[in-house]
This record gives sequence, C-alpha cells and structure tokens, in this order.
Amino acid sequence: MKQFNTLLKAAEFAVTLAASWQFATSERYDKKGLLGIAEVSDAENPPDEYSFYVVSPGGAIGFCEDGEDIDWLFLTDAAPNEDLPLIFQTATQVKFCTKCASGVAPGARFCGKCGNRL
Repeated sequence: MKQFNTLLKAAEFAVTLAASWQFATSERYDKKGLLGIAEVSDAENPPDEYSFYVVSPGGAIGFCEDGEDIDWLFLTDAAPNEDLPLIFQTATQVKFCTKCASGVAPGARFCGKCGNRL
C-alpha cells in the first residue's frame, strides 16, 4: 500500500491502477470524476499532520485519520476480491501471490491482481 498526504495525490496514483471507482456509500466515478472530487475535497477539507490517504494495490483509496485505522472511501471494480485491511501497517514486508507473482498487501487474504486466495 502506498501512502499520500492529499487525496488528489492518492487519486492521481489510483488512476494508474484502475478505471472506475464507487464511493463506499453509493456514487460511481470515472478517472476524471475521481480526480475532480479529490481536488475539491483537498481544498475544502485538507488532512491534518497526522492523517494521510492510502491506495491499495488494486486502486482502492482509504483515509487514515489517526495514522492507523483505515476508512475505505473509494472502492474499485478492478479488484473486486481484494481484501482491504482495516489497519495501516508500516511494515515493509513484501509478499507475493503464489499464482501470478504480484506483490500483495501485508495481511491480505486475496491477491489484488488475480483474486487468488493467499
């Protein structure tokens, strides 16, 4: 998982991983829509010094207000079986999928690329 200090930076990275997102509650966004909502959000509600955004290997975007618990905001259809962690771990331990050899997030139960159960 990659860490970013603004939603716009997180969104700019996420659009390289997926093509569409759904807000965790309902609305759907394409790449242009995601970047637009991220820019407005950063302008109206910038994160404080202890908060940051994370992007999963599949392109989902989460917010860590306390630097630990992740509130997943934007989910992607690109990796529907991606197991999104609820806590941000700073460990740099790298794991790889036994099926496709893609890197996976620590603690993940499914590969974000091929969906293989880990």
